[in-house]
Amino acid sequence: MSPAISRRAFIAGTAGSLALAACGSSGPQPQSLVVQFADGFRAPSVAVPGVKQRFPFAIGGTDGLPLTTTAPTEVVMELLFQGEVVETQTVAARGVGQFTPFYPLTFTPESTGEYTVRTEFTEFDVPFAVVDRSETTLFQIGEEIASFVTPTFEDSAGVNVLCTRNPDPCPFHEITLEEALTNDLPTALLIATPQFCQTQVCGPNVEWLIELAGDRTDINVIHMEVYEDFQRDIDAGVFPAIRAPFLEEWDFAFEPSLFVVDAGGSIVDALHFAFDRSEMAESLSLI
Repeated sequence: MSPAISRRAFIAGTAGSLALAACGSSGPQPQSLVVQFADGFRAPSVAVPGVKQRFPFAIGGTDGLPLTTTAPTEVVMELLFQGEVVETQTVAARGVGQFTPFYPLTFTPESTGEYTVRTEFTEFDVPFAVVDRSETTLFQIGEEIASFVTPTFEDSAGVNVLCTRNPDPCPFHEITLEEALTNDLPTALLIATPQFCQTQVCGPNVEWLIELAGDRTDINVIHMEVYEDFQRDIDAGVFPAIRAPFLEEWDFAFEPSLFVVDAGGSIVDALHFAFDRSEMAESLSLI
């Protein structure tokens, strides 16, 4: 646990790294942290204590938009709980050159309650909530993932479209999650809608999965679409809203997500909300 330091000292100690990161750049400079996860205020929190959690932030500029080309290469973040500094991290930018850069603050909360984050360029601390395990249905690292008959090429299980990747569907619809959990191989399960996950902090996750795991025969790889009837809703000119049965049962309310599961069905790693190719590679290397 880091000793608490004054905001004046914190600013003095971190301004140099941010100035160097932005040196030579033109355009808006860092001004705010932009929450890119379910923080417990805009959306119900899925973070619980005692388990590693990721909290991705983007950086907002003086024009109010997320920074891209002028985003710093790293940001020093102070993490506070009940007004006391519990940790200080230098968080490297992810997604650079892929989509809007973001900064995943990763730590294991000790308690439920409201945490806050500050940086040298934010005027106000940014709050987020960690909740009791009973308050979220999201499967956590270390828990067993639930079995489910997910859609495949042979049986779409009522999901239309099976895969929104264009022009061709991805190859990861050969086996159901139920089958995967009984064949003694580890499993990578990606929940994403490729037709939408291309901009902001939602990257081409399915394409990365093809590159990183498309040739692997030692693991199960499954891609699961989010919406029950994507085509019907798109044809009707409305944004899809009804979740696929699999996600409805799990009460899954966001995308993308990657679950990395060992041969026994336990989750060894998970990436939610925003992650880049290198983070996916790191997670897949665990199985």
